[in-house]
Amino acid sequence: MFKLVKYELRANFLTIVGICITVIIANLLIMTKKGTWNIAVPALSTCLTIGAVIVIFIASLKIMSKYLYEDSGYLLFTLPQSGMSIIASRLITSLIQISIVFLVAGIMSYLAVTDKIDFSFFKDIKISQVIYYLISYIYMIVSFLSIVYFCMVIGKVALKGKKLGKIGSFIIFIAVSMVIGWISLKLSTLFPQTLNLNNFSISSKDILNSDFSSSGGASSMNIASGLFDILTFVGFFISTSYLIDNKLDLS
Repeated sequence: MFKLVKYELRANFLTIVGICITVIIANLLIMTKKGTWNIAVPALSTCLTIGAVIVIFIASLKIMSKYLYEDSGYLLFTLPQSGMSIIASRLITSLIQISIVFLVAGIMSYLAVTDKIDFSFFKDIKISQVIYYLISYIYMIVSFLSIVYFCMVIGKVALKGKKLGKIGSFIIFIAVSMVIGWISLKLSTLFPQTLNLNNFSISSKDILNSDFSSSGGASSMNIASGLFDILTFVGFFISTSYLIDNKLDLS
């Protein structure tokens, strides 16, 4: 699995570097307008960060699409690797790529907006908060990508044609996302019990129908919807692996 991660990172090295260099140069140009474009500078820098993350995210999806619909898929899916290894490597690779671009874009955005570099805010950050946000960040990316990859694979399995398969995958993704969102919303409404991740106490309160919430340094998770989303991620991961091992036809 880790050999696949290494191979994919090496194959996408130029894409990652190209996006990072573009972000750095663009932010340096934006910095020259400090003091004159008071509102535009942070707005442009933020848009640049969002745009860079979207581009690398789309690049990650294109790799999976390439494996499913182009000749390179024959090489990948005929390797002595299980479907779980292939999907896990895709998730890990995508997470690393997105994190690198996001980190570079975030640092450059901070430098573009701030007038004075100040790291004093680190002293107010708790280790529990860092762990909470890190886990939330990783979970958000891998869970979303697991749904996307499932829809891409099932679209390929159910709809053989390249064009039809891609369109079908998009429609399936929209439908699946709506169903998951609706169920998660209902669960958080019917079972409002939340877990305070700072002291692991349980309370019955509404956290705006969100799995995770943070307010005043206290991080909370709706127990019902959180468990549902974890089970959903596991289900999509196993289902996608099964489809790759047993149902995928690249012809």
